[in-house]
Amino acid sequence: MDFFQPVLGIILSIVPGIKSVLLAIIPLGFLIFIHELGHFLAAKRAGIKVNTFSLGFGPKIFGFTKGETLYKLSLLPFGGYVAMEGENPTEQTGAEGEFGSASLGNRAFVVIAGPAVNLLFGILLFWFIFTVGLDVDSAGLISRLTGQSFGKKQEVVQIGMLADDGPAAVAGVEPGDTIVSLDGIPITNWNIFHTKIFTNPAKEMELIVERDGGQEALTVIPNAEPGGPRGDYGVLQVSSISNAFVSDVDEGSLAAQAGIKVGDQIESINGQRMYYVPQFGPGIWDPRLDWFGTNYQSLYQQINESKEEIEIGVIRSVDKETYEKLTIKIPVTWEIKTAVEEKSTADKAGLKSGDVLISFNGNSVDSKSLFSQLEIVDDDPIVLGILREGTEKKVTLSPEEASAKDKEDTFFGIKWAPYLSGMKIDGDPLPKYNIFAAFSKGLETTWLTFTSITRTLKQLIGGEVSPKYLSGPIGIADATSRMFDSVSLTTVLFFIGFISINLAIVNLLPIPIADGGHLLFFAVEKIRGRPVPRRAQEIVQQVSVVLIIALFLYITWFDSVTLFDNWLN
Repeated sequence: MDFFQPVLGIILSIVPGIKSVLLAIIPLGFLIFIHELGHFLAAKRAGIKVNTFSLGFGPKIFGFTKGETLYKLSLLPFGGYVAMEGENPTEQTGAEGEFGSASLGNRAFVVIAGPAVNLLFGILLFWFIFTVGLDVDSAGLISRLTGQSFGKKQEVVQIGMLADDGPAAVAGVEPGDTIVSLDGIPITNWNIFHTKIFTNPAKEMELIVERDGGQEALTVIPNAEPGGPRGDYGVLQVSSISNAFVSDVDEGSLAAQAGIKVGDQIESINGQRMYYVPQFGPGIWDPRLDWFGTNYQSLYQQINESKEEIEIGVIRSVDKETYEKLTIKIPVTWEIKTAVEEKSTADKAGLKSGDVLISFNGNSVDSKSLFSQLEIVDDDPIVLGILREGTEKKVTLSPEEASAKDKEDTFFGIKWAPYLSGMKIDGDPLPKYNIFAAFSKGLETTWLTFTSITRTLKQLIGGEVSPKYLSGPIGIADATSRMFDSVSLTTVLFFIGFISINLAIVNLLPIPIADGGHLLFFAVEKIRGRPVPRRAQEIVQQVSVVLIIALFLYITWFDSVTLFDNWLN
């Protein structure tokens, strides 16, 4: 029994990990499957004999033969493959129906069909995401990976918030600065800027910023932060500009009486220009927020120290082209409201969205004191005192009845929404698109994805970025599984679409064993008027296989040790 007890504990501890791996393998396997399906359908249309179409790899579980093709389900569900007659140079006999016997146009059609399906699938996913609507998670991921911008007045890369003693501040960077270039590279979106900083830890770089109508040259040296097995990565401790807007105003509140309206942009608070969205919730006291938390806390305390009232600078839209600026003085009060997720522990206990929290286990609360109380959670019931439509009520939460998701993602299904003098402040309202605008936005995001990936490949070839920063199947599966655990469905769908377009681009590279390599041979054949000698094709492919396997093992090693390191920590 002493032996089996820890073994049982280890097995139980990895069950969630097994679930996450399966959740990751299924969509990634599907992307490879539709890639091969593209080859299969094109081959059939071109009259090329397809011997096998397999869903998955490895030993056959079951299958059937229809016509000339064996359709089978294989043991390993990661993707699939198509085996065409005479596909490999060593198997070609010149017989009709072989891949090598087909016309040059048909062979190119078959080869390009796989990447084309991946590209089309990515476009359709992006179209779907923009049609159903973005959320904060999906908009943030799209911006980080492609540089796509959704907020107002964010056509350029501007600094929003920075650490007071961070490397950017030391170099002289200021909030509101527009980034022009970094080490001679024009900065047109945040993705380019972040990647350059990330891959150059502790390296001195020239940063050109635009400020007050002129340009200044600054020297920045990103901090070198330990990145585990992959080595150090660069951090500048800055964030992009984010406009703050009033998203809700309580009827009859101090904000409403002062004239604040939903949709007003908060330009300044007590004369301090707002280049970022202020946060007032209990999470700002979490030390893991690091310098972000320090900035949020500083503003929170500054507002609390205002003797009687604060001064708010407001920009209000009159029409599409006209804006007015207002200065509004307002007394300071705080309320912490609840946003309750459906079917959560809090929802089942009777808590409703919009309830105002007034006590926690009998103690009155504010943002800071609530955070310290939230850290003390055991099996004892938690009693929340709330105010609902002017009536005080008590709601009891039982930790024993809470699901793991309720405890990990939220506080028993509650998200805290702080109101300053009756108004809630959020970031730029996310745009909504009709079906036609969504398609246009999907194409734009596809193009930005393409440029982002090709830019990274160019940096790899030029030696600017080390291959250790790349992720293979293990790293991609880990990232996908973590998204399934913690973010919205649209975020996961975008990431899958992003990977699908990655597969399309990488497969079109002129690597002999990839689809792009075949297209390269076809181009040479077109120029020469005859195929590349079979022996030359074999040698090039064999050398390429060795190099690709070496790169795969290199990337997989870093993926594996990084994943293991994450599990340990």
